[in-house]
Amino acid sequence: MCQQCSTILCVSCFNRSHKNFVIFQNHVLENIGMKIKSSTCKIHKEKPLDYYCKSCVKPICMDCFMVGGEKSCKSHDVVSINEVNEDFLTELSEISPKIDELYRRLTKTAVDIGNILLNLQNEAAPSDITKMINDIEHQYSKMFAQIQSHKDKIIHTLMKAKSCEKESLLKARSDVENSIKKSKTFLNVITSLDANQLKEANISAILKDAKEILQLPWYLKINDEREPLKITVNDELCDKLKDYVHLEGNGNFEYKLCSTSEVEKSQIEIPAVPSTVVYPPQLVQDVRQLNKPKDKEPLKTPTLYKQAPKYRTKSGSCSSINSMNSDTSYPSSYDQYTKPIVQPVMPFPESQYPKLQEGSQELIYISHIVDPHNFFVQRACHQSRVEELLREFRNAISLPTPSAHHVTEGKVYLVHNEVDNLWMRCRIVSIDRRNHNKPKFHVFCIDFGGTEIVTIDKLRLLPPARLHTPPPFAINCALANCQPKNGAWTSEDAILIQNIIDNKQAVVHVRRIRSMSPNSVTLEVDVTTFEHGLSVAHALHFHGRAFLPDRLPYPKAIGVIEKPRIFISNNDFKLNSVEEVYITHVVSPDHFFVRMRHLQSVYEKLCEDLDQEYSANFQTGSIYLPEKGMVCVVNVERCGGGGGSGGAGRRWARAHVCELPGRGRVRVALLDTGAALLAHWTALRRIAPPYTTLRALATECHLAGVTPTNKQWNTASVALLKKFEDRVLDLHVEDHRNRNSLGVTLYDKTDEDNIVCINELMIRHKFAVTFGVFMFNKNFHKENQVNTQKSPSREQKKQTEESFKTILKRPTPSTPQKQHPTKGLEAKDKGPLRLEVKVLNYQSPSLLYVSLVQQQKAYNELYEKMQKYYTKKNDKSTQSWNVGDRCCTLCIQSKTWRRAVILEINDDKAKVFYSDFACVETVPLQSLRELTQEFMSVGGGAIMCHLYGVMPAVGEEWPSLTKEYLKELLDAYQRIFITKTGNFKGKSMPVELWVYHTIQGGALEPNVSEWRCLNKKIIEQGLGIPDKSEEISLDEESIDKRDATLSFLNDTGSVNDFLQLEPITAKISNKSFSSSANSPIQEEESNEDKPDAANTVFVSDWLPPEPLQSKEFTAMPTYIDIDGVVYLHDITQQDTLDLIRKALDVRFKNPDPKAKFTKWTVGEPCIALFYLDNRFYRGKVLEVNNETSSCLIHYVDYGNEEICSFENLRKNVALYQIPIQAHKCILDRIKPVEKKWKRQTLDYIHKSIVEKQCFVKVTGEAIGGLIPIDLKFDKLWINDHLVEFEMAEYTDGSKAVVRKFLPNIQPKHCEDVINESDSGPDYIVETDDNKSIESMKSIQLEDFAHKDWNQLMEEEENNSPTEEFVAFPVNTETEFLCNISFVKDLNKLELSIVFDEAKTLLYDKMFKELQDDCADMNALNGIFENKPCVAIFPDDGLWYRAIILAYSEMKGLIKVKYVDYGNEDVVSLADVREITEKYLELPPASVSAQIHGIVVNPDINVKDVAKEYQELFVESGPFHTKIIDYENDVPRVELRNNENQLIHDILFEKKIFLRI
Repeated sequence: MCQQCSTILCVSCFNRSHKNFVIFQNHVLENIGMKIKSSTCKIHKEKPLDYYCKSCVKPICMDCFMVGGEKSCKSHDVVSINEVNEDFLTELSEISPKIDELYRRLTKTAVDIGNILLNLQNEAAPSDITKMINDIEHQYSKMFAQIQSHKDKIIHTLMKAKSCEKESLLKARSDVENSIKKSKTFLNVITSLDANQLKEANISAILKDAKEILQLPWYLKINDEREPLKITVNDELCDKLKDYVHLEGNGNFEYKLCSTSEVEKSQIEIPAVPSTVVYPPQLVQDVRQLNKPKDKEPLKTPTLYKQAPKYRTKSGSCSSINSMNSDTSYPSSYDQYTKPIVQPVMPFPESQYPKLQEGSQELIYISHIVDPHNFFVQRACHQSRVEELLREFRNAISLPTPSAHHVTEGKVYLVHNEVDNLWMRCRIVSIDRRNHNKPKFHVFCIDFGGTEIVTIDKLRLLPPARLHTPPPFAINCALANCQPKNGAWTSEDAILIQNIIDNKQAVVHVRRIRSMSPNSVTLEVDVTTFEHGLSVAHALHFHGRAFLPDRLPYPKAIGVIEKPRIFISNNDFKLNSVEEVYITHVVSPDHFFVRMRHLQSVYEKLCEDLDQEYSANFQTGSIYLPEKGMVCVVNVERCGGGGGSGGAGRRWARAHVCELPGRGRVRVALLDTGAALLAHWTALRRIAPPYTTLRALATECHLAGVTPTNKQWNTASVALLKKFEDRVLDLHVEDHRNRNSLGVTLYDKTDEDNIVCINELMIRHKFAVTFGVFMFNKNFHKENQVNTQKSPSREQKKQTEESFKTILKRPTPSTPQKQHPTKGLEAKDKGPLRLEVKVLNYQSPSLLYVSLVQQQKAYNELYEKMQKYYTKKNDKSTQSWNVGDRCCTLCIQSKTWRRAVILEINDDKAKVFYSDFACVETVPLQSLRELTQEFMSVGGGAIMCHLYGVMPAVGEEWPSLTKEYLKELLDAYQRIFITKTGNFKGKSMPVELWVYHTIQGGALEPNVSEWRCLNKKIIEQGLGIPDKSEEISLDEESIDKRDATLSFLNDTGSVNDFLQLEPITAKISNKSFSSSANSPIQEEESNEDKPDAANTVFVSDWLPPEPLQSKEFTAMPTYIDIDGVVYLHDITQQDTLDLIRKALDVRFKNPDPKAKFTKWTVGEPCIALFYLDNRFYRGKVLEVNNETSSCLIHYVDYGNEEICSFENLRKNVALYQIPIQAHKCILDRIKPVEKKWKRQTLDYIHKSIVEKQCFVKVTGEAIGGLIPIDLKFDKLWINDHLVEFEMAEYTDGSKAVVRKFLPNIQPKHCEDVINESDSGPDYIVETDDNKSIESMKSIQLEDFAHKDWNQLMEEEENNSPTEEFVAFPVNTETEFLCNISFVKDLNKLELSIVFDEAKTLLYDKMFKELQDDCADMNALNGIFENKPCVAIFPDDGLWYRAIILAYSEMKGLIKVKYVDYGNEDVVSLADVREITEKYLELPPASVSAQIHGIVVNPDINVKDVAKEYQELFVESGPFHTKIIDYENDVPRVELRNNENQLIHDILFEKKIFLRI
């Protein structure tokens, strides 16, 4: 250390830095050690201590001994110091060993103290006190359990008494209400009868009623047997509990250190001295804690430095690089990556840039390539210094040439590079002295990485200043995670890398730093081109030169230029529009491409420009690493394709990469023709920006309304469509819901007399069947539709008939073999395949029989053959018939032969089921005939079905209301369609019933048609509930079985399929079932084929609200949102809401400890707790915040939205069968004055109507789920009232009407009206409206004559109690300094204003005075939203200024916001006080604000956003804030740092914020 400065320094630092300063040149460096006290007198300076005073027991000097005074030792016993020093030395030698023993004892005591403290701090370690604490806890827990049990029992008794009292009063109130009705009605009848009516009336009956009314109970009394409850407290028991547990002893466990003498006095045995010094043991640390990252120093994402940063980092470790014995040295290259940061004397130039480390990214230039595992790079930030160095060595030829004998390995010189004609620094690697006269030197260029063999004339001495600085610029690198495929790298690999980089900038991502020797460092890196983001390692892998051992996530290079894109869209084709097009490429009728006719010239011009651009520059822009989805230009000629229709003669075309098959091949799709080509990578070129502005000219289409019969198109259908490639076709857009493909109808109008519809042509050639809405818009004949599953080809008629038989034949069971369709000919999934059917017999939604209309022709031919066969064959059958046999019999009703199944045999009669007509009939046994093999092989025409996904709400039987409702729907529509969905249940096919519903338009409006599913209609009407047991996903095997679209028709089974049918007595309309026989069938009440009821019901959403039963009704609004949507329910639904609330309270009364660990997703239904009344309600998740373990919940039955924690949510969705009770309505005929409703207006509407009975009038049909209404509260129509008070405007632009009272209104007229309305014997209690009308009798209406309506309203408002209150003053400053205390949500920040010192003192003074004055403040005088108040903050118990947000009258809780801090909390009503004017003088110290000009990216993870917000906003500051504008009274601000930069710019780069 420095003797003069007392600064601790090493020798090197002392010589290099400390002594460099002039003022420190005379300082002396000395070793750090114990200072021995000097032997001079402290009183008399510089006087030696030559004497020792025995009286004072201290050494003294001559002056102390001779000079008199208070401190003089002149008369004391004084001897020479030398006499006593010998005695002192003797005594010191005796004490030293004892001090050593004491030192060892102290070390042991220190270790013992540490062990005891460690045990005390470790709560898990057993100790006497810990055991006693646990024992006490156990004893008191037993006592608390007994007390709690006794308390619950007493409380239960009291609650039971309270409930009994309440129920008796409610019953009494109901009885009184009925008695009032009876008495009032009787009095009205008596007063309305005149003398003539009394003569005609039944006086005895009236008298009887009067006597009964007199006997009605009216006096309210308490039960005489009631015993009043009293509380008796056993105070003696409380006194006994005081001594329930007590401690013996004083509990004085203090430790004390004692000296040796004190230990001997205490007569404690002195322990043995430790043999050595005792050191504390090294504690075993938890590995998890060691590896746990520090919270205070989060890992920062490596940043790509495009420019040299302004700050400096410092380093100074040096090592020799010229030779091991050289005095000349400069900073080692290894020091740039691994050495710790130290502070040198002065900043070197090389320390101006950040050092590379593992995980960092850097912009570089590749200067030399040996192979992928040995190449050299230069940092882009060093390029200016490299150029400066090269300019300095430009005339290095004039420098002296070194002597050949003095050149040694490791030294640094200048060498001349012949290729680049540059002088550069080099290091001698080796020397070849075999030719003594002309030795050769192997040199390594330390700034570029290349090696050369040169002679002495190419070397020059390097100036000494450049030996040290700058350090070598070449950095040795190797590609990480990349190994040669053939075991060794070749020169072609280096050439490929050179072609990829092309002397342009690249980005390296450092994976690992490894040092092979003290003076060499190699970085294992990933290299990506900066211009195109191309990975060099992946490019080597694509070209088959390397393999990647590990599939590591490749780092995204920051700042890489965005890749080009071409817009692909079919938005130019509008629904129902007609366009002229060319077919450019055909894959199948479900996958072909068209181009608009008017774009043909654009396409030709584009092809010419591409040919001119890329033919002239054939070698530029090569793509060395094609990526799936990238846009490029492809040489069509080299691929051997013409590029589709219209592409002949074109060499280059725009394309995008679809697939990478391997071996350097790329499958591309041409964007302007749709053709797919397999090209070599050498045929691809990068697309120039001018060619990306034009969108893709080819549009993918599919033929609408047709689909192949076996899910696969055959080649003949493709050939048919290709015939129309060179013709102009009319394209009609039928379906544009699929973003990737248009559903179209194509017409060939080449011959105007014979217009050809290509869709219809596919059906006529029997390549496809038609389905869906398409058949309604086209005049197709049913006989033109396909009735086979095979594609017709040029076959003989006999083969066609055999094919026809195959579809109806019951196939024998065989092992299913998966068939792979021809690639590209697979049918597109165009939605459900709706087949037209005829309902043969309907019993219930679980049992109905249908037949396919498209098979009707085949069955008619079959019936004709049967009639001819059995009419000619008159022989009676001698066969012995049994139940279940199939036969043919003559139908008694139709007199035709029909196929049948025997159900019963009674004597000479048989009950049969007609398998083609689904009806039952009893026929003579002798009329039965044996079925031939030809007629038996064809399956029955009646298909047994049940509605898929629907089940009865209660039990297993369908109510008669549901049966009649579905029957009415089937009768109302002439054409019925089915879609097979799911798997067979027994022998019943699950189907969805569809009808095509047309809504008639107005005079100038077209008709609107749509498909309606009758299954869903039953559920929507509340006549059934979803059957989740059937909604299961089909596995691959079941999908393969359904590949044939009509395969379910082959499921005919055995004769026993029909034995479950019995006749019923009900008669069904012949209009609906004209083909039925005399006796329909009945569903058998058998459970053999019924599946087990599922224990778990998966509910994806709540049932929608039921339609309103009336256009005018009384409702209860519950909530109004920021868009003015009013949530309300019919007053008759209140009982249902009460039922839901009570059921949920019972179901979820116990807490669920696992709830807080549950995972939630947006849109999921749930049961949620409402914080104000602590009760459960049905809800739906709108947002999920895993960071705070909370969700934003929409309470579906009331409409409000609140934040709810995970522990207050329940997954077990109950009462899912009950529809949502809240209806979403909107006030009709009005709109907000501005774009959105103001907060004040919404608050006014909320206070006026919410939780109040209102009259609602529905004014139109629901639009987007919102019902337009007119709403009236008391006598005030809210819609018009808002316009009159300029809170809203009429949508038609009209103005509000000024109402005035009519003059000369006579009270007598009112009386007549009242008497007229009250004259009838209506057994009702008068409503409030009637009472209000009667009360008007005493009002002098003349007083209101000639008075203006607005004046009356103002007077009424002045006389009525108001909700006015003085608010906090508004902060008028538009620019201020602030900190961000916390983030309220993703779009709102809470700004805490930073005031100057004077204003801060005012707020501090106000806060102190507030604590003193709050005890004397009054309680709240009215509770209104946003009203100022003072409230206690629960965490610290202090008073703060606040405003009221919400209030729960049931719980007595108030939600407040503390205006000076921004946070919110729920406090008790007793903890809130009325604020005085004194504390309303200063504006709030916090402001809720939004960031101007941004919107949060909806695709970003909320957890990542919260972390970025915390780091950027909360943990930083203060910020310079400027208010730009306001949105709904919320300021939108800009936040800037001290450099006047927007602090959230970094969030734009991270794609968290998007610019508006």
